[in-house]
Amino acid sequence: MRTFDDINQALANLNGKNQPGTIYVDNLHTPYIRFSESFVLPASSTIEPEFSAKVQFVKTLFHFLPEAINGTSLLAEPRPKKDIGKLFFLRPILLQNKQFLYIFSSDFQYLGGSTPPEVREPATQNRTPAIETDRIYFQVKVIPIEPLPEMQGSVSDFQPLRFKGGIFNWKSEREPNRPVRRFSEIFDEMDFSEMESKIREELGMSPSNWAPGNIYHPIGIDYLALSLRFLVPNLSKTVSELKNFYQILEPGDSGVPQKSIVSFQDYLSRHQTERTVSKSGNILWKINFTDLPKPKL
Repeated sequence: MRTFDDINQALANLNGKNQPGTIYVDNLHTPYIRFSESFVLPASSTIEPEFSAKVQFVKTLFHFLPEAINGTSLLAEPRPKKDIGKLFFLRPILLQNKQFLYIFSSDFQYLGGSTPPEVREPATQNRTPAIETDRIYFQVKVIPIEPLPEMQGSVSDFQPLRFKGGIFNWKSEREPNRPVRRFSEIFDEMDFSEMESKIREELGMSPSNWAPGNIYHPIGIDYLALSLRFLVPNLSKTVSELKNFYQILEPGDSGVPQKSIVSFQDYLSRHQTERTVSKSGNILWKINFTDLPKPKL
């Protein structure tokens, strides 16, 4: 694979099953999946990562998590651009004439926590180390988007459908004598925690149906759009779940249908957590998700 087109062609023809692994959320509230088999994260530049390092990690994903990225497109540049240590894989989803975007992102640069025997190549100035590891850090998100020109072929860019409130009527508090700034001016620094908390309340989220609590938030604001976040790195399973409550992502003035809210709460209730610790002594949460049995035909 010498170009991004080569990678996307390979993604279009990718088959296979995910390797068995255990999903955790670390003490920084970042999910990862741990495998019994290890691999090497390549050394790369912290300023402009080499294409060869990206290809090496893409091949790792092909082996460990093909079901997370089959049929997706790899962005040539990260989104947002500051996340240069991540790869972003996109797949458009069309549900009831509404367009959504599946976004799988994964870190291909070292995030810390290794032991000396795991270092295969030490870090140097402006260059990450090469590390032997057994885990892949990931994020799975689905956001509503403006209509794409085509629903076929590789996705090279997208325009999020900005969240305007709808039934989630949240208004920022303004301090007196302070000018109001536009969204674009505070994109990188706005704290959406209050808004997200009110959205979770509107959807009836509670300890009774969301065991992970504040460990990981399954809904929030990403790319200034309402975003559903999933803890299972599998495209087809994500879409299957999404079909039951995708209306949450576009509440509109009439609000979210009660059926969608109930389906979302049912989905949430199938997550359970176990508290444990990493080999370095940091807190970890093991995520156990119950798949619903497939209906008999």
